[in-house]
Amino acid sequence: MKTAGYIKMKLSILLYCLYFLFNSCSGPEPASKITDISDLKAEISIYQKLTDENDNSISVVLRDKNGKMFGNDSVNIWVNGKKAEYKIVQELYYNKNYLYHAEKIAPENSQYDLQIQLANGKKFFLGSVPSLKLSSARNIIYEEEASLNKDFSIHWSGLQDVNMLYLSKSVKVENKEKNNIETFMQQPGDTIKIGPAGDYTLKKEEFFKPGETLDILGFEFTAEKTGTINPKLLKGSSIKISGNHDEHANFK
Repeated sequence: MKTAGYIKMKLSILLYCLYFLFNSCSGPEPASKITDISDLKAEISIYQKLTDENDNSISVVLRDKNGKMFGNDSVNIWVNGKKAEYKIVQELYYNKNYLYHAEKIAPENSQYDLQIQLANGKKFFLGSVPSLKLSSARNIIYEEEASLNKDFSIHWSGLQDVNMLYLSKSVKVENKEKNNIETFMQQPGDTIKIGPAGDYTLKKEEFFKPGETLDILGFEFTAEKTGTINPKLLKGSSIKISGNHDEHANFK
């Protein structure tokens, strides 16, 4: 015979599943209920190539006071005067993402400015962020085919807005049971704060660990900036821009 506790637990699980299903299937808040910028949280992300400021991608996600994604084709967003596309992206099962997206928007006065118009016709400043200064990957000097028998160095200069270096490793793993099969594995690397010019050296002793040998070293020179958002937006709102030079070296 099932106990009362067991039945209560099963009922709780059922109620949770129904709650999840309802919230997943239900759409965003009606546009008519969003009457002021203070009703919204905005998450603005911009990716810009470091070799071409006009090659960019802008994404805006809006959320209501309950943290739920908000979007409606009667609510418009502009980036430097150009209207962003409202998109509904179907995810797995019942989930949908609502976002505004734009591409290849030329910066004006070295800046991206975003405006929003709500369904009631009210217009607001949404956010702004400076564009990234251009730089060339030719200013990153390293050996593309590197030796496992000597230290590996990277030198860079003139990378203007670049302020972070992300390192990742792919290693060759020894398989004693299957001598003729090579196994490769990705490993998390390091994140280093850097400036527009500098150098980094990886000692040869770091190429080897018991049972592992460095195969590929990836290094991503990244420029990241944050901008200014409308102070009336809900807490947690943000605007950021990023771009990178993505390089790698093979080790033998």
